[in-house]
Amino acid sequence: MANLLASGVAPILRPRRTNCNGKLAAGRISPYTKPMTIRLPALIALLGALAAPATAQEARFDIRLAGATLGQIAVGRAGDSATLTTVMDNTPLGVGDGRFDATFTNGAYRSLSVSSDESRRIDIDFAGDRVANVAIVPPSEATDASVPAAVPAGVLDPARGFARVALAPDCVGAFRIYDGRRVVTVSLGARRLGAESIDCIYDYRVTGGPGHLSPFRFRKVSMVARYAVTNGTQGPLQDIALGAGPFTVRLIRR
Repeated sequence: MANLLASGVAPILRPRRTNCNGKLAAGRISPYTKPMTIRLPALIALLGALAAPATAQEARFDIRLAGATLGQIAVGRAGDSATLTTVMDNTPLGVGDGRFDATFTNGAYRSLSVSSDESRRIDIDFAGDRVANVAIVPPSEATDASVPAAVPAGVLDPARGFARVALAPDCVGAFRIYDGRRVVTVSLGARRLGAESIDCIYDYRVTGGPGHLSPFRFRKVSMVARYAVTNGTQGPLQDIALGAGPFTVRLIRR
């Protein structure tokens, strides 16, 4: 829902830093270079926690944009633990290729995002329903929401957050997700029951920290999750559509 959503809820498109010759350069963004890095974990990242069963659950999804498959997402949950992995391996010209790995276990969230030109690590430690500590490397990626005092009680990390929606059989109630840089609130706006599916229409809003997709900084993302209905049995999740500005990303169950 990461993080545009996603890590992360929400895609996050970030201009690559180059010098006037088109080469990477720290601290500068050239208006003449074409690549935009697609960072879905941050958009995706965005999604809360559902009471988990003792047995393990998992699901895999293709990431599609404008009909093209850009990568895959895998989510898993067992007891109170959760994992989330995003692999982008088919972006245009490879400019958005990279990997995001996140885990939550024993009150500790650990994530690592790696692309061809940069990496970011975020560690969040929880004490009950409160955030106790946040560590971000490099420190320049921290925001005003990267301190525990700025985070409301009851937030969930991106791994448990995405699992809440992806592994549920039906719409879920309101929840908040925290990726170390922003707080997102997701609430159910409408539930539409059809003969073969349930559509869950969510209101997704960034309520703390920066919005998604610099320089636009989107603070609201459209989100529709569709669950199958077979012989009266609800679930599993079939796809999620995430939209911000001109971008609509679909997560299609494999």
